[in-house]
Amino acid sequence: MISVSEMREVEKKADEMGIEDRILMENAGANAAKAMDGTIGLKGKEVLVFCGTGNNAGDGLVFARHALIFGAEVKIYFVKGKEFLKPLPMKNYAILKNLRRGGQNIEFYEKLDPDMKADILIDAMLGTGIKRDVEKEYEKAIRLYNSMRGLKVSMDCPSGIDADTGKVMGCAVRPDVTITFYDRKPGLDEKNSGRITVVGIGIPKM
Repeated sequence: MISVSEMREVEKKADEMGIEDRILMENAGANAAKAMDGTIGLKGKEVLVFCGTGNNAGDGLVFARHALIFGAEVKIYFVKGKEFLKPLPMKNYAILKNLRRGGQNIEFYEKLDPDMKADILIDAMLGTGIKRDVEKEYEKAIRLYNSMRGLKVSMDCPSGIDADTGKVMGCAVRPDVTITFYDRKPGLDEKNSGRITVVGIGIPKM
């Protein structure tokens, strides 16, 4: 297992060796999509990604691109609006936008109909960085996410869960599956994270 602070140190060491955050993000999202395709098959599936603004959103956007490669149809919902994306997620959004212009099956949303359906719901909202109760926009999005039908999959950590302690920070996603990166986080268990799968991000264990 690895704590959030220990994971940050690993990422810092990786960057010092020339493995930049964009590479880690690409590997995380790509390997998560590969794991899901190997488990249930993504071809012909409708995938709806709930995106926040930070690197967890970036992981979800990379997942979306690789889901397209595996034959999925992709929808992206931006909880706080795409204009709030941080630089790395914004770059991955730009790639998806260009792919859409090229004819790929991608739709972008800043509002969601509660009756919208998808085969797979990807939680890429908050990740492991949360240290206080979720904000109102995210609380609303989390409750909507939990109410929808479809296989629920969290990227790295269920949104609203403290990855170190397992504490619910106001409210939290209730996933069927959590794909966590590099190593398992101590606060995750089957009760709050569903089935936990660990995937690599392109660096050896340190």
